Amino acid sequence: MKKYSSILIALIIGAISFATSCSDSDDNGNKEPNMNVGEGGGPSSSDVLTIPSGSDFMGDSIQQVRTFSLSANPVKKVTASTTQSGHIAVMGGYKDNSAVYVYAKVDDDSKLTDDEITALLNKYYDIVSEVSGTEIKAIVTEKSIVHGSDYRKLRVSIKIFTPGDISTQLSIKYGSIFVDNVNGGEHVATSESGSVKYLNSFGKNFTAHSTTGHVAFINTTASESINAKLSKGNIQFAVPSETKTSLDLKSLTNVTASVLNGSNFTGTNTRTVVKGDLNGGGYKTNAEIGTGSIVFRWYNNKY
Repeated sequence: MKKYSSILIALIIGAISFATSCSDSDDNGNKEPNMNVGEGGGPSSSDVLTIPSGSDFMGDSIQQVRTFSLSANPVKKVTASTTQSGHIAVMGGYKDNSAVYVYAKVDDDSKLTDDEITALLNKYYDIVSEVSGTEIKAIVTEKSIVHGSDYRKLRVSIKIFTPGDISTQLSIKYGSIFVDNVNGGEHVATSESGSVKYLNSFGKNFTAHSTTGHVAFINTTASESINAKLSKGNIQFAVPSETKTSLDLKSLTNVTASVLNGSNFTGTNTRTVVKGDLNGGGYKTNAEIGTGSIVFRWYNNKY
């Protein structure tokens, strides 16, 4: 009986230790990822898209549009953050110009006119939307002032158009981060609660951290590593079947990787851990989650 009790205690301690490793506490060494990423390569001949500017695309909540010439400012890095709920989207592959669009909506059921929302945005929020040399900065923060009777919480979002070969460092409090069609550099995204999604992208390193929510890398690969960490939620990888990567996927709940078999994978594939080499191994794919699931599957040319 003592023998089985000892085994049970060891298992409990191990589970607690793993759960702690998936938390955001600085005490266990799992600090926020380094946000000092390097630059990408900048504009290139592979950039062929033109920034859309029609009213149908912009929508009715557009508040600010800033456009920058890539010949004068060859963008290689994007830094964007907001302390508000909303979203940050970065789209790569654009030629001639880069641009920052800022959107704002009331974060409740209030019925306000566009002019009233603009007045609230100017009064209670600071917006930095600029390009300096080779870096775009788009930062939204709430001013530290006393709220008047007119105050309403706004959902402020940022949409950025850039060349493909860039680096990104993105941070949002509550909401979503979406990156599409970037093909170089380093990429870091952090969120307290929400989703982080990379689509049709390639880079040196990708790092996505969130406390709760959803992280996805769809048709996205790297030359060195892809890293994802969540305390609660789900993580998804969808890669082409010929991808060469070394997997290290851990969850206290569930890891699903049914596409792996003896002909393409060497290593461990259990309900909570997948660790080994796909197609002989390559760049590192690392994922940790406390409560929630990790799914590793093939990309099917749609999602």
